[in-house]
Amino acid sequence: MLNQTQLARCKAFTLIELLVVISIILIASSIIFIGGNSGAGSALSSSLRIVSGIAQGARGQAILKNAETRLIINNDPSDLEKYRRFFGIVYEDNDNSGQWIAATQGTYLPDGIYFDPTLLSTASSSRMNLEYPRINAVSESGSNYYYYTFNSNGTSANANDWLPIRAGNLDATGALVPYDSAGETASLKAALIFRRAGTTTPVTDPDAVK
Repeated sequence: MLNQTQLARCKAFTLIELLVVISIILIASSIIFIGGNSGAGSALSSSLRIVSGIAQGARGQAILKNAETRLIINNDPSDLEKYRRFFGIVYEDNDNSGQWIAATQGTYLPDGIYFDPTLLSTASSSRMNLEYPRINAVSESGSNYYYYTFNSNGTSANANDWLPIRAGNLDATGALVPYDSAGETASLKAALIFRRAGTTTPVTDPDAVK
């Protein structure tokens, strides 16, 4: 028979389970927030929380699977529904290096909010091709994705890198155009900073996101 200490251990949540649950709650609460508010500013704030939740979900998945995990962002202009507003999580198959497995079915940012790589401090960012959200995502085929990496221990491989998002519309060429380049809505932008430990820091001051 199990003693009281063993029973307590059986009933307790693991750290990984708590991380995953918290991430799901963050995403769900963000979606609820969007439904109860209007305006690009509210959508941008909600999107920042959604992206933060996805990032922590990716970190939890890395620890859970003991595998390199990536937060991915669609970068395929042939599919404007997903282009730079469809986020997902994949982890590497430890038995097949270079092969990736979808951990989620993906999440869309609200209409009018996009990942904006033009605001990145470095011109070249990591990209990969994947057939996502196919469960066994095949590398080097499918759509193009930007990605941010978490190591198998949950630390970030992109320490101090930024993930910027912005309110706007896509023109006919797929370029992101701020709602009003001459007005206040041009400043509707925010970002996450990835920290070495695997946490993220939100940046809501638009003047700091350049």
